[in-house]
Amino acid sequence: MLFIIPIGSEEGVRRLPYLTIALIAINTIIFIITNTVFVGQERELQKIEQELLNIEGPYVYRILQEDPNLLKKFGTNELRERIDRGEITPFDSIDFVQWKKVYDEYKKKYSSTVFEQFGFKPKEFNVLKMFSSMFVHANFFHLLFNMLFLWLVGCNIEDDWSGKVFLVLYLISGVAAILGHTAAFPKSDVPMIGASGAIAGIMGAFMIRHFRTKIRFAYFILLLFRPFFGTFSIYAGIALPFWFLQQILAASWSVGEAGTAYWAHIGGFVFGAALGVSLKIFGVEKKYIEPMVEDSFEKLKLSPKMKEMYKKLDAANTTEAMPLLLQIISEEPQNIDAHLVLARIYFEKGHHDDALIIYNKALNIVFRMQDQDLALSIYEEIKEKNILEKIAEKNIYNLAAFLEKIDKNKEAVSTYGLYINLFPKSSIRPKAIYRTCLLFKNKLNNETLAQSCLAFLDEKYPDFPKTL
Repeated sequence: MLFIIPIGSEEGVRRLPYLTIALIAINTIIFIITNTVFVGQERELQKIEQELLNIEGPYVYRILQEDPNLLKKFGTNELRERIDRGEITPFDSIDFVQWKKVYDEYKKKYSSTVFEQFGFKPKEFNVLKMFSSMFVHANFFHLLFNMLFLWLVGCNIEDDWSGKVFLVLYLISGVAAILGHTAAFPKSDVPMIGASGAIAGIMGAFMIRHFRTKIRFAYFILLLFRPFFGTFSIYAGIALPFWFLQQILAASWSVGEAGTAYWAHIGGFVFGAALGVSLKIFGVEKKYIEPMVEDSFEKLKLSPKMKEMYKKLDAANTTEAMPLLLQIISEEPQNIDAHLVLARIYFEKGHHDDALIIYNKALNIVFRMQDQDLALSIYEEIKEKNILEKIAEKNIYNLAAFLEKIDKNKEAVSTYGLYINLFPKSSIRPKAIYRTCLLFKNKLNNETLAQSCLAFLDEKYPDFPKTL
């Protein structure tokens, strides 16, 4: 058994990706609404379906006795349509009249389901449904993996090309994906749903724009009942073409138009990659997009040196970006963005000790600034890179206290626990244990662990004042 899931990239962004976050939120909200509606619709359909099957039992059986190959030849849905058109049995038979009444009700209910209402059917070609279909998902995992890939590549493309260009790319990639699937199955009556085609377009653009960026994957392998798990990184210029090849192979092996729309993935990806190449070849990115992005950075009041540094990073020229970064930090010691960019570069190049020094400085700055959003962002970044336990003692404790303050209680307990294990001789270790006890009791409602924690505190620090 093998599972491999992308969990992030090693390319940072210069600002919060508001549009990517908004798209994820919109897709999630729509899923909650449509899934709630569909549960009720499905219950009604199952009831009518059972009534239909009860009638079809003796009725269709007699038809199949006359021609046993009908079901194999047409399948259940097409066989029902042919019966409905009177191609198999006469309209005036008693069985047909009874069956027709229930079947018409079934078709009416089925046509009103959310997937039929908002999904795109190549056979019917509705322009509005091209766009509505991008925001409807079949189930939780369909949504989860689509949003995971959107977060993986969307943040950087939005950062590179601005929210406006990113949104246009997203929507047109979705249309290109639908056209790709329609070209493969022009007579399909199966509704297409999901954002994967639009996201595939963003992936194609990401491959061109960030081919040297490493994508991190988590893996889980079960061999002879023994689990192996961990993470590894691959350049986007290798990982994404490999994913594209998988889609081509899957499309060539798949039978029929139902299931995963591989041709939609192929169409979206090709469009996104072609757009990325075209913007570079014809100078559109440099002439039009970069100035627009620059204007947005002006609003953020970036210094000329910061803008110059970002230009060099965009061109993958870290050699020239590094001296600028060091100069900026020297001149602007409170510039948190410069510290974070430098830390990411050090980490990506394998200089983890240098990266840790800069991350610690960044944490010191944000704790002085009392910027909760930045502190949480750095915490998540450090945790994702699996270096939290190597952060300075003071900062691990401060992170735990900060997480407790913003009600990230499970994360706070975990970070306090890390501190307790790493620094057994610390003078504030009993305070960390006590805070953990309080979190278990008052926030996580786990009396057993609270008492166990308190017993440990009594054993190690009997003189420490405490009240639960």
